[in-house]
Amino acid sequence: MAGNTCSNARVYMDCIAQQLQLVNDLAIDKATRAIFDAWRGDRRVFIYGNGGSAHSASHWALDLMKTAAIDGQPRLKAVSLADNIGTLTAVGNDISFDEIFRYPLHAYAEEGDVAVAISCSGNSANVVNASEWAHTHGMTCITLTGFNGGKLRECGDINIHVPSDNYGVIEDIHMACGHMVAQGLRHMILAAQEAKVTTW
Repeated sequence: MAGNTCSNARVYMDCIAQQLQLVNDLAIDKATRAIFDAWRGDRRVFIYGNGGSAHSASHWALDLMKTAAIDGQPRLKAVSLADNIGTLTAVGNDISFDEIFRYPLHAYAEEGDVAVAISCSGNSANVVNASEWAHTHGMTCITLTGFNGGKLRECGDINIHVPSDNYGVIEDIHMACGHMVAQGLRHMILAAQEAKVTTW
């Protein structure tokens, strides 16, 4: 496994705390705003990543759809492209593993939708390919990266970067960012609901 590792729990906790201070909170808030705009415009949010980041994509999609939900308001249309094993294996086997996210994105996404790409290295070809496609087809592209950001860091309209070389730390913070975005989105939807009631 490439990357650094921690020798014990306290070292890991200290590393998490240190890295959190280096993450740009304004980028997280900007990502939340972009996803709120997607919700307000009845657009969709597609999330994707490999390995641990595939599970993070699934968790992001769950939280954006459910945790952010307000009774009486539409649910955000958040989808993890990592969840359909049939699509992943069919495209990977018949075409290329590098196309497993771009292929369904091409099929489902429309201009005005949002792509959320998660990659610790920032150099996963399938994540970069999908993000480049999203960026050039009218989608807002949010990228989450680690290490030095790789190619993915340059693909996004909004980049949330964790400058660590520890996969676990990067993945934990990417997941925490998902919680921050979902909770921030919930408050934005609630504020929009209250503002609409006030103007009546």
